[in-house]
Amino acid sequence: MSYRKKHLYPIITTLKTMRNWKEEIVNYHQCRWTNATIEGRHNRIKAFHRRHYFTRNRSRYKAGILIECNRHRIDS
Repeated sequence: MSYRKKHLYPIITTLKTMRNWKEEIVNYHQCRWTNATIEGRHNRIKAFHRRHYFTRNRSRYKAGILIECNRHRIDS
């Protein structure tokens, strides 16, 4: 790879990524919607599952997940 191509490589890959994700990028800037809330809840459920892996009572396990996902409502 030549010196010039080596320095332009990050720019070229960035432009390629932007071209590939153009519709999603435009949609975000028009609507400002993300899936961060869902990803955050999924992460909390996974963390809860790691901490309570051997919980045998299924209803208590489900109740714990509901409490963990709605903790921000309880704390305030």
